[in-house]
Amino acid sequence: MKYLIPLVVIAVLLFYFFLPASNDEDASSKIEVVLNHIISSGERKDVNVFMEYFSPDYKDSSARTRLVIKKIVQKTLDRFESMEGGYSNLIVSTIVDERGDTQTVASLDIWIRGIKSGTTYKLIGTEQNPKNVHMVFESVMLGGWKILSVEGIK
Repeated sequence: MKYLIPLVVIAVLLFYFFLPASNDEDASSKIEVVLNHIISSGERKDVNVFMEYFSPDYKDSSARTRLVIKKIVQKTLDRFESMEGGYSNLIVSTIVDERGDTQTVASLDIWIRGIKSGTTYKLIGTEQNPKNVHMVFESVMLGGWKILSVEGIK
């Protein structure tokens, strides 16, 4: 009997950690929260919080990894006194890739600008003419939604 409780606790923990993340019906609103956090952390110039939303497995079609993205973001944040950005037309869909894996893909229009010495620099799109990008997300059991790749930005 004294071993029963620890065994049940271990079984529950193993089940919890190895059970795949469920399909979330409310993925769109949760991804919207992630995007808003990314924007606010960029505007605060907080690269560490910004990068919390990128998966350790991040890799895009240009072979950029999470570490490369972090360096690019840090260099950009260091170049400007302040940053502004936004998005519109968010469409979240679930697709099945060629391996049969389910992916959550967000299509959205984004704009980002940097401000230095009172001058505004267009970095990606503009509010009037945003850039369309596609982001692949994964739902991580204990980590929420993470970005696996971003396509449409050079």
